Order: sequence, then structure tokens, then C-alpha cells
Amino acid sequence: MFEATDIIHAYSRADAIDEGQLIDVSERAKHAGGNMMGFKVPVAMTSAVWESLVAWHCDGSPSERQQHEERRLGDVLYVAFEAASQQRNESLVEFIVDVLEQAESGPIVEPTHVVMTIGPGDTPEPVITIMLPEED
Repeated sequence: MFEATDIIHAYSRADAIDEGQLIDVSERAKHAGGNMMGFKVPVAMTSAVWESLVAWHCDGSPSERQQHEERRLGDVLYVAFEAASQQRNESLVEFIVDVLEQAESGPIVEPTHVVMTIGPGDTPEPVITIMLPEED
């Protein structure tokens, strides 16, 4: 039906990671929950998820920011891992992450709806992508 010359444009997962649209968190995801029982396939999250759930925008030194982001990333991956464990045979898993945000009145917890998909990446091998519900 189609031939290789018929492709007008292709945007790979590797391209999305190279351009910062996806953030590869595979190494950290292997240790979701602080143990070696984490994800066994590559995991990436969209830059929107990173900004909403992981990035720390409050005052502090770069090392404090990194510590906050590392904890927040660990929390997201732990909740994602637990949700995936409970919905083993699903290719789309929905879950909620409680995110601590700084407000003028003090810290508040913001529940954020997140989705995770598992399917083929640039090859037939499975990959996981964590994204906001409005992303595709």
C-alpha cells in the first residue's frame, strides 16, 4: 500500500527525547519505590509532566532544587509503578499524583491526574510514556 518514499514526516521517540519533548527517566524508574523492583522497560515523561509534577520552582540553591526534584520524581515513579502493578494488563493506566506546591499561604497539596501508556517505541520493544491526560 505505502512505500518508504511515501512517508512525508516521521518523528521518533528518540527525536522527542533529543529535543526535550520527552525526558528519559529510565534509570531512576528502575528503582521506583527505592528498590530494584521498579520498571523493566524504558520510561519517559513529557516535558509538561516534568514541569507540573517534578520541577521545583521555589527559592533555594541548585543542590536544594535538585534534591526536591529527585524526591518529586521518585514520588511520581512510585505512584506510577503502583498503578501499573494494580492494572497489569492495561496499555493505558490512569493515576493521581499529589504534588506539594508552595503558595503564599504555605504549602498545599494539588492532586494531579496523570496517564501512562505502554506500547512499542521506535522498535517493537515496549516503552512507557507518562503524560497529562490532554497530551497524546
